[in-house]
Amino acid sequence: MGVHPTSLEGERPVTPRTAAAPASGYLTTGQAAARIGSTPQHVRGLIRAGAIEAIDIAKGRVRPRFRIPEAAVAQYLAAATVIPQEIAS
Repeated sequence: MGVHPTSLEGERPVTPRTAAAPASGYLTTGQAAARIGSTPQHVRGLIRAGAIEAIDIAKGRVRPRFRIPEAAVAQYLAAATVIPQEIAS
Protein backbone atom coordinates (compact mmCIF):
# COMPACT_ATOMS: atom_id res chain seq x y z
CA MET A 1 0.00 0.00 0.00
CA GLY A 2 1.45 3.37 -1.01
CA VAL A 3 1.82 6.39 1.20
CA HIS A 4 0.04 9.60 0.27
CA PRO A 5 2.59 12.21 -0.83
CA THR A 6 1.59 14.74 1.84
CA SER A 7 1.58 12.27 4.73
CA LEU A 8 4.47 10.91 6.72
CA GLU A 9 5.36 7.22 6.51
CA GLY A 10 2.77 5.14 8.34
CA GLU A 11 0.38 8.03 9.00
CA ARG A 12 -3.07 8.53 7.53
CA PRO A 13 -3.28 10.81 4.49
CA VAL A 14 -4.26 14.47 4.64
CA THR A 15 -6.28 16.04 1.84
CA PRO A 16 -3.85 17.26 -0.87
CA ARG A 17 -2.41 20.77 -0.79
CA THR A 18 -4.37 23.58 -2.40
CA ALA A 19 -3.23 26.84 -3.97
CA ALA A 20 -4.77 29.19 -1.38
CA ALA A 21 -6.59 29.21 1.92
CA PRO A 22 -10.33 28.50 1.66
CA ALA A 23 -12.47 31.63 1.84
CA SER A 24 -14.83 30.60 4.64
CA GLY A 25 -16.01 27.66 6.70
CA TYR A 26 -12.48 26.66 7.68
CA LEU A 27 -10.47 27.15 10.86
CA THR A 28 -6.77 27.40 11.63
CA THR A 29 -5.29 24.87 14.05
CA GLY A 30 -5.37 27.58 16.74
CA GLN A 31 -9.05 28.32 16.17
CA ALA A 32 -9.92 24.62 16.15
CA ALA A 33 -7.90 24.13 19.35
CA ALA A 34 -9.85 26.90 21.08
CA ARG A 35 -13.13 25.23 20.12
CA ILE A 36 -12.13 21.83 21.47
CA GLY A 37 -10.25 23.18 24.50
CA SER A 38 -6.82 21.99 23.42
CA THR A 39 -3.61 23.24 21.81
CA PRO A 40 -2.71 23.71 18.13
CA GLN A 41 -0.09 20.96 18.53
CA HIS A 42 -2.77 18.52 19.74
CA VAL A 43 -5.01 19.46 16.78
CA ARG A 44 -2.12 18.78 14.36
CA GLY A 45 -1.69 15.39 16.03
CA LEU A 46 -5.41 14.66 15.59
CA ILE A 47 -5.11 15.59 11.91
CA ARG A 48 -2.09 13.31 11.40
CA ALA A 49 -3.95 10.49 13.21
CA GLY A 50 -6.97 10.95 10.94
CA ALA A 51 -9.32 11.95 13.77
CA ILE A 52 -10.04 15.37 12.20
CA GLU A 53 -10.27 16.10 8.47
CA ALA A 54 -8.05 18.93 7.20
CA ILE A 55 -6.48 20.39 4.10
CA ASP A 56 -2.86 21.50 3.79
CA ILE A 57 -2.57 24.95 2.18
CA ALA A 58 1.24 25.16 2.30
CA LYS A 59 3.04 25.62 -0.99
CA GLY A 60 6.01 23.50 -1.95
CA ARG A 61 7.86 21.27 0.48
CA VAL A 62 7.42 23.39 3.59
CA ARG A 63 5.90 22.75 6.97
CA PRO A 64 2.18 21.96 6.59
CA ARG A 65 -0.38 24.75 7.15
CA PHE A 66 -3.66 23.07 7.91
CA ARG A 67 -7.19 24.40 7.56
CA ILE A 68 -9.95 22.43 9.25
CA PRO A 69 -13.58 22.48 8.10
CA GLU A 70 -15.87 23.78 10.85
CA ALA A 71 -18.05 20.71 10.27
CA ALA A 72 -15.07 18.42 10.99
CA VAL A 73 -14.55 20.09 14.39
CA ALA A 74 -18.27 19.75 15.17
CA GLN A 75 -18.16 16.07 14.15
CA TYR A 76 -15.10 15.46 16.33
CA LEU A 77 -16.78 17.11 19.33
CA ALA A 78 -19.99 15.13 18.79
CA ALA A 79 -18.05 11.86 18.68
CA ALA A 80 -16.08 12.82 21.82
CA THR A 81 -19.17 13.77 23.84
CA VAL A 82 -19.79 11.54 26.85
CA ILE A 83 -23.38 11.07 27.92
CA PRO A 84 -23.67 10.18 31.61
CA GLN A 85 -25.79 7.16 32.44
CA GLU A 86 -27.14 5.99 35.75
CA ILE A 87 -25.43 3.00 37.26
CA ALA A 88 -27.84 0.27 38.27
CA SER A 89 -27.69 -0.57 41.97
